[in-house]
Amino acid sequence: MIQNLKPWLLATLAVFGLQSARAQNPFITNQFTADPTARVFGERVYVYPSHDIPAAPGRGRAGWFVMEDYHVFSSANLTDWTDHGVIVTQNKVPWVKPDSYSMWAPDCIERNGKYYFYFPTTPKDTTINGRGFTIGVAVADKPTGPFVPQPAPIKGVRGIDPNVLIDKDGQAYLYWSQGNIYGAKLKDNMLELAEEPKTLGELPSKGLKEGPYVFERKGIYYLRIRASSTKPSGWSTPPVPRRWGHSR
Repeated sequence: MIQNLKPWLLATLAVFGLQSARAQNPFITNQFTADPTARVFGERVYVYPSHDIPAAPGRGRAGWFVMEDYHVFSSANLTDWTDHGVIVTQNKVPWVKPDSYSMWAPDCIERNGKYYFYFPTTPKDTTINGRGFTIGVAVADKPTGPFVPQPAPIKGVRGIDPNVLIDKDGQAYLYWSQGNIYGAKLKDNMLELAEEPKTLGELPSKGLKEGPYVFERKGIYYLRIRASSTKPSGWSTPPVPRRWGHSR
């Protein structure tokens, strides 16, 4: 069953928690989650969300997101789900600012038998990419981990909402948001940029743009984003030209 899911359906699954839906049948009921990415690996669907916990004295900021770790959930039938537990936690990532509680929307992709988990958070050393959020990678041999965080974030990336596309020719791209939507080729090691980031054009010129999710269907590449200036629900799903100006 799972192998018959089409990429466009997975893209819908990946952003179902980001829309103004009124679903009354959540499959995660024992914790607060958001920002899910859904991927098919083998015979199962894996969902990687962010994880919000209540603020408390010495733990986060009241009235704001308090996110210290990530879980992964999987299913073979989209009905019965397994929580595989924590896969990455803030104070076990070498470069993360301790107790920053800013582990926001992640993504995960498989390449050559390795699983690459991309996540944004706040660094303790701002000399690499400047102040604000940056994006790091943790690597595992299985989609449920154990994931080993890299010692430093990806150089040249400032922002949140990482998303990775591996194109049909094998080239991998990283997309993220920081007011605008950015993209760049990744090196074969999936840990470094292979070029300078580019701002993706032909998007709404005003308002916040975030949460990119890129997929291909029948030769057309789609970029799904949250764009506050587009329509009441705040979402735009524009078809966009192949590679969005990336050089080959």
